[in-house]
Amino acid sequence: MARTKRPTAPSPAASPPIVSASEGSWLGAIIQSSSDAIISTALDGTIASWNPAAERVFGYKPEEMIGRSIRVLIPADRQQEADDILSSIRVGKTVRDHETIRLHKDDRKLRIMVTISPIHDDEGKIVGASKIVRDITKEYESQQQLQESQERFEALADNLPQLAWMADKEGLIFWYNKRWYDYTGTTLDEVKGWGWQKLHHPDHIDRVTKSLQHSWDTGDPWEETFPLRGADGKFRWFLSRAMPVHDRNRNLALWFGTNTDITEQKRHEEQIQFLMNEVNHRSKNMITLVQAIARQTASTHEDFMPRFSERMQSLASSQDLLVHSGWRGARVDEIVDSQLAHFKDLIGTRIFLKGPHVRLTSAAAQSLGMALHELATNAGKYGALSNDTGTVTIEWKVLKNGTGKFDITWSEQGGPRVTVPERRGFGSTVIEKMARIAFGQPVNLEFLPEGVRWHLRSIDDRIFEDDFQHTEKYHDTDEIVTPAQVTTSASQATEQRTRILVVEDEAIIAIDVAAALEDCGYEVIGPVGSVYEALQLLDNVQCHGAVVDVDLAGETADPIAERLMNAGIPFVTVSGSSRDAAGKAYESSPFLTKPILTQRLIAHMTNLLTEHAAAHRN
Repeated sequence: MARTKRPTAPSPAASPPIVSASEGSWLGAIIQSSSDAIISTALDGTIASWNPAAERVFGYKPEEMIGRSIRVLIPADRQQEADDILSSIRVGKTVRDHETIRLHKDDRKLRIMVTISPIHDDEGKIVGASKIVRDITKEYESQQQLQESQERFEALADNLPQLAWMADKEGLIFWYNKRWYDYTGTTLDEVKGWGWQKLHHPDHIDRVTKSLQHSWDTGDPWEETFPLRGADGKFRWFLSRAMPVHDRNRNLALWFGTNTDITEQKRHEEQIQFLMNEVNHRSKNMITLVQAIARQTASTHEDFMPRFSERMQSLASSQDLLVHSGWRGARVDEIVDSQLAHFKDLIGTRIFLKGPHVRLTSAAAQSLGMALHELATNAGKYGALSNDTGTVTIEWKVLKNGTGKFDITWSEQGGPRVTVPERRGFGSTVIEKMARIAFGQPVNLEFLPEGVRWHLRSIDDRIFEDDFQHTEKYHDTDEIVTPAQVTTSASQATEQRTRILVVEDEAIIAIDVAAALEDCGYEVIGPVGSVYEALQLLDNVQCHGAVVDVDLAGETADPIAERLMNAGIPFVTVSGSSRDAAGKAYESSPFLTKPILTQRLIAHMTNLLTEHAAAHRN
């Protein structure tokens, strides 16, 4: 089969190829009308042909280029490239779609795409090269701009403080930023589409999916708050939003969403809410406490305003200590100093203090403070501090025999001869009952001829703050009497009376409630200020009803409420917090928010007992 003739590249030493008129006309028309530059060269790089498109691309006319070397168009730093291309042509290889840089007549650099093929003569010998060149400068610049835009977008997206993502118009997520992958530890294959659901908390996934699907369906912006699981397996809270993105025709194109970590913000909000609830609870407790002190002071026929003012000052001193410690209790030596401030000149000469550093809980510190205030007031009016020679010794210690117990003694000597008082006022109630409620043990108050002796011991170590550590050891040899044993023995002679358990950690409030119940003919069991003591009483004493404070010095009264419900014992709930803050254990109980009116408390208790009795008769 005869080889098809190809035109050979002209050169200064070679004559133009011979073709038929029709073939030459046809080839010429193709070359002249091509939108790509078509250039032919000899093997040494001398340009033999130059079509109109080549003029448009490079700016040179044919007469300026034919006979010159193709290297005119090649930048100096790419001359080796030309040698490599010619080497390939000489061995018959075609260089296809080669992207490179060439020079315009005005020295501008052009980005081109070139295909270079060898040209054979009739015998098949390679005699030159044909180059088809397309100027891709604009396409390249557009591509560069697009790439730069993509890089800027990725830099922006990856450095957002939020997790970011995009979904198509159907809501299928197809892209996440780097921060998402860093937080979740996932890959796109794991979480594309609806794969993100595996990172959601099971308690929230249905709600989130439903609201998100609603936005997909309606095109409305989306916002939700929910926890997402991180690569460490822990959940953090996120505020998540998604906005629809529309094209130029206002049609929905895609969704762009973010997840903003609000864990710390949520924690701060919860802390603020907790503090607000705590302030509310404490303020209501304080009002109730002042109310109880006022009521009890008035009931003893003392000079009301002077005694009430003194007791408010005592209470304020204790509050100052507790506020200063951040409500983490107070040290015994600080309590003593604050309550004996009006006798501070006598400390060390007539008032002697002895004891280790001991930090008591807030409730115990407040009760001890008021008891010491009443003892000091009585000592100043009638006892050892009413003359110029009497002395007071206050000694406290921690007993280490099994469970640690707090032990404190107030001893007076050298004052006027002591006789047992004929009338017991509110001060005696504070010294005896209030301390017993707070510390869980009966108080030993002796009116000895040589002076008053007051002794208090806690039932266990619950009155100490959690961070208290003590190294001194004292042996405990006295028998401990539990509140249950005391109340049982006291109640044996009054089996016919209705017995009401009072559980309240604020001793003055407990005393006030107990007094109101006793005035109405009820027998009070307690009062006690802890879950342990209340459960002990319920194990040993038959109760007909109860008054229960929800918050008991850092613990809730839930176990008490559950025990009462299971035993079918009606009870009234009191709290400085709202009913919503209380648990399900109190749902069926009348609920009184502090400060309470004792008349309402008595009315609720009477109604409960009446309904309970009627139900049992039926």
